[in-house]
Amino acid sequence: MPIECLISFDNNPQGVYYAGQELSGVVDLSVDATKRIKGIHVTVSGYAKIRWIKKGYPRDSERAMCRAYRSYLSSRSYVLGSCANNSSIDWPAGEYSYTFHVILPDNLPTSFDGKYGQIHYEIITTIERAARHPKVFKLPFTVIQPLDLNADAIYRVPLEILDRKRFWSFCCPTGPLTVKFSTPYCGYAPGQKIHFVLYINNESSIDITECEVKLKQEVSYESHDPQHEYRYDKHLIARKQFGNVLRWSRKVYRGYLDLPSIPPTSVKPTCPISVNYSIKIIVNPTEFHWKLKLKIPLTIGSIPIMDGPEALLRFNRQQQQHQVVSQNLQMSTQQRQRDRDRDRDMNLDRERDRDRDRDRISASVQQRRISSINNNNNNHGRLVGGLLPTNSNMNMIVNVSPTPTSSTPSSTPTTAALRPTAMPSILVTSDSDNPPDYIPMMPPSYEDAMALSEKFSDDTEFLTNVSMSSILSAQADVTTKTLYDESSSRLRLTLSCQDSAAPETDEEVAPNARGGESLSCEKK
Repeated sequence: MPIECLISFDNNPQGVYYAGQELSGVVDLSVDATKRIKGIHVTVSGYAKIRWIKKGYPRDSERAMCRAYRSYLSSRSYVLGSCANNSSIDWPAGEYSYTFHVILPDNLPTSFDGKYGQIHYEIITTIERAARHPKVFKLPFTVIQPLDLNADAIYRVPLEILDRKRFWSFCCPTGPLTVKFSTPYCGYAPGQKIHFVLYINNESSIDITECEVKLKQEVSYESHDPQHEYRYDKHLIARKQFGNVLRWSRKVYRGYLDLPSIPPTSVKPTCPISVNYSIKIIVNPTEFHWKLKLKIPLTIGSIPIMDGPEALLRFNRQQQQHQVVSQNLQMSTQQRQRDRDRDRDMNLDRERDRDRDRDRISASVQQRRISSINNNNNNHGRLVGGLLPTNSNMNMIVNVSPTPTSSTPSSTPTTAALRPTAMPSILVTSDSDNPPDYIPMMPPSYEDAMALSEKFSDDTEFLTNVSMSSILSAQADVTTKTLYDESSSRLRLTLSCQDSAAPETDEEVAPNARGGESLSCEKK
């Protein structure tokens, strides 16, 4: 005797559920003998599957399979055994009952079965047998995506369409044909009747033989493999026909269309299968004239519009809930904007603080540099200059005006002829437009400092800001003495004497230790 399986739903014999509801049931298994199995699991599955064959051009032999697949639900639970253990177990003979329970997601599309695809849901019970193919039992169920027509006031708006057409007879236009169609609502649910009014005013010279009102279902299929393509399919749901309308006359037809159990309109386009509905009005004239066709969309929901005080209270309550939600959303948006503004202000403050810190650090570093340079200049001694320009095209002239000596020459050598009457003037000239850079100069050697201190002991105040490395002896008949620095800056110091009649004095100084030159001074 084979294995028997019976799957049933709790409190729902038809197996119809709304998305978001709880699905539960029982799986009853009966086995007549001990079986060697690996495990038993129950799977709740839901998917959308599309498939069609695209014929080639120009030969029909070149074909392509267009397909699409999307899984919406896949919940598996083991009732006996486990997926981790591959070992087999003995399943004794008897009758067994296993329960299953799952919460359906809110975004499940409505079940549908069409020409090129389907949206399918089912319960699958699988018995995995050792060394044999698994035994599978399936039971389909239906899922409906809820669409409450009371949730939005737009579904209560009357549906109306108006169109006019003129015919041509013997190359002359006729009077207009006016067609007007209206329904009390633009949203209906399965089981309801769509009451409508069809008004026809025929002012032309052409008779109308037939008028027809149809409710059609339009399904679009979207494939992704091997390329993105669409297929469309149409089905007639309901139909109502009326008689003729003679020329220069008018008629008003009233009727209704019965809605069978059909899937609601696809509101959320998350599925490759989309379902829509429309009402089509066809007015057929005689004498081979073009038909007048009108088309207007219609929404099919799952919960019908309710009239009366209860429906009004429910609608007002839903509107209040929507207002509360919108207010909360607006408040949260304003709060997020305030938070962004506060963060932006804090970032600006931090940037300003960083700029102030950077300026303060730069000023402190500059001050420390100046202090360090001043300290170095003070440590160089009295003969060390402060800062001298390093521009290569720079000349510095030091003019010295000594006091005239007496007519009686002194028997002792003296340097009174070089004593200035005032502080010498320093003129700095440059061939460049850019300001010169300054660096501290090297101090003189010990021998130069001793020679200068002995020879010009009384005249060293005007040399405190001049640094020299060596002094060249001047000619006896020249009144300008040049002091030249050996560095690469090409600076020239010139001592100019205005009194050319100064007495002549010859005196030798100890030789320079660095250059091996002697310091001499002559007086005429």
